[in-house]
Amino acid sequence: MTLNIDSILFPTDFSDVAEGAFAHAAHLALQYNATIHVFNVVSPSADGDTNPMDFLPVEPAGAGTDPDEASVQHMEVQTATQDRGTVPVIYTQTGDTSPSEAIIDYATEQDVDVVVMGTHGRQGMDRLLSGSVSEEVVRRAPCPVFTVLPSDTASVPTVSRVLAPVDLSEQSSMVVDHATALSEAYGAPLDLIHVVEEAAHPSAYGLDTLSTELPNVRDQAREALETLAGRIDLRTDPVNIHVLAGNAARDIVEFAEEHEADLIVMATHGRTGLERFLIGSVAEKVVRRAPCPVFTLKSFGKSLLPDEAA
Repeated sequence: MTLNIDSILFPTDFSDVAEGAFAHAAHLALQYNATIHVFNVVSPSADGDTNPMDFLPVEPAGAGTDPDEASVQHMEVQTATQDRGTVPVIYTQTGDTSPSEAIIDYATEQDVDVVVMGTHGRQGMDRLLSGSVSEEVVRRAPCPVFTVLPSDTASVPTVSRVLAPVDLSEQSSMVVDHATALSEAYGAPLDLIHVVEEAAHPSAYGLDTLSTELPNVRDQAREALETLAGRIDLRTDPVNIHVLAGNAARDIVEFAEEHEADLIVMATHGRTGLERFLIGSVAEKVVRRAPCPVFTLKSFGKSLLPDEAA
């Protein structure tokens, strides 16, 4: 399985957080021969004594210009799997009082395939917990969003285990296919997980909602996960499946911590629908609390799957 990734949007405030996210953007760019759009938003409240462009690794010929007119440059990079190579880069800077609006507008106008960004930067953790730029982009971007936490070290981040939570809705196959492709891109094993919640609708497990009996829904969920896993043909390790009972957001985060997952791939909403997502979905809570990067997909947004897979 491969993904259709031709362009990657990398919003940056030139903080250390952004630098960690760039390693993942570079890895995907090398894997899929994609162009990275390095995008900086300058707000009127920015420090007038500092020019953010001074932090760029090379002089941005396209700074302050229309993105379509910005020149393509090439940068030598070291990726998340320690490979080295050269990726094409377009630098663009814009002024806007709302960084999230500027990022979403750019992603839409340029029809980028994925946004890769840090979860917080110069605004700090308080900004993140009260509703950060990255959370707004996850919520509203027209394409998948890859959010990356601050790195505790200066070393290049790696991905050695991918976790894909699925809710067994119609979106599960899409999540599994994207997770499979990313597992192959990083050469990492894949775990599928489903959390059975007490308030889960019985129809999710193929059960009669009016039935007076209470079958073992965990067994039903495991069978469904095994069916999904049977579609996967990984060239590395076999797919591991896990069924838990409890609270989805909490248990996904705890599982990722305990099993040292390096990347979570999940849909922003499934059975609960768009309305539930906008007021706080499982995915939104996982993005906020996860100990590792999270790759979020939207059923109503752009798919990166080849036409036949989609």
